[in-house]
Amino acid sequence: MFYGLCVALCLAVMFLVCALAVLVSLPVFRLVRVALPSARPRTQANFWFLFRLAPFTLAAIISLGLALPAFLEFEPPSTGEMINWPLLALAGLGAAMLAAIAGRVVRMLRATRALTQRWLSRSHKLSMAGVSFPVYSVSDASSLLAVTGIFRPQVFISRDVAQALTGEELSAALAHELAHVHRFDNLKQLLLKSTQFPVSALRAADAEWTSASEIAADEIAVSQGASALELSSALIKVGRLSGKMFSPQRLAASHLVPCGCGASTGMRAAHLRTLLEKDSSSAPLAPERSFAGGKIVAALFFALMYLACLATLLPAVHEALEFLVR
Repeated sequence: MFYGLCVALCLAVMFLVCALAVLVSLPVFRLVRVALPSARPRTQANFWFLFRLAPFTLAAIISLGLALPAFLEFEPPSTGEMINWPLLALAGLGAAMLAAIAGRVVRMLRATRALTQRWLSRSHKLSMAGVSFPVYSVSDASSLLAVTGIFRPQVFISRDVAQALTGEELSAALAHELAHVHRFDNLKQLLLKSTQFPVSALRAADAEWTSASEIAADEIAVSQGASALELSSALIKVGRLSGKMFSPQRLAASHLVPCGCGASTGMRAAHLRTLLEKDSSSAPLAPERSFAGGKIVAALFFALMYLACLATLLPAVHEALEFLVR
């Protein structure tokens, strides 16, 4: 009963915190959506990613970082407390949430792997100078230019796209995909799609992240030497190609022109025109700065704060857990 009660409380706390965080995020979404467009695309993409993962991340931290140690510290192993029906219901909802997330991750990874294997079996490798990952031309796909893989990226280009783009346009498009690789956007897609909630505001946040991440990848490609004119031309050509575009909804893959992102494509073209004007006026775009050191310092700071406050917080957390049991 001790371990069963521990698991039930952790799952219940996870569900309650996640549900509360989702409710709190709704008004925050409306406020931020108005103010954030003035920020740089990379800042917008980073914010929307953190915003979307915040409910589940906060729930996991409080459940495993506070509820679990509070129960193990203050609950006697010989406890006679039973799991009541409300607690069992909350624990069931928490377990269902985790099972749904795990199931989505497995399905996405399997679908991505299966499609990648199919593309590989019907493609031939291209020799691309200056590209650090393999590039393949696929014979049986249409309007395809995408990068798959999280830690071992591979780029796939359909025959019609390869024939439509010039060498310079293809190089600019590959620079865009390389930016997705460096930002781990496929991993971010996996996390975002696996933690989706049936809430319209959070679905809108996913769309905002997709749009901002695509514009950010365009911006990074240009800052690293790609031509804004050639990238804009490649974007327009791929977008106009006839044929059924593959839907990436259940894949961990980044596409040059994501399916269903027409408005985003227009924004990207406008942004590329702005970058082209900046380039012609001798005002080069600042390269992306790395904040790895700052992230490590911030992580260490929060870890130290957690350890310093743990002894004070655990008794109060255990009292809250007792309320759930009663």
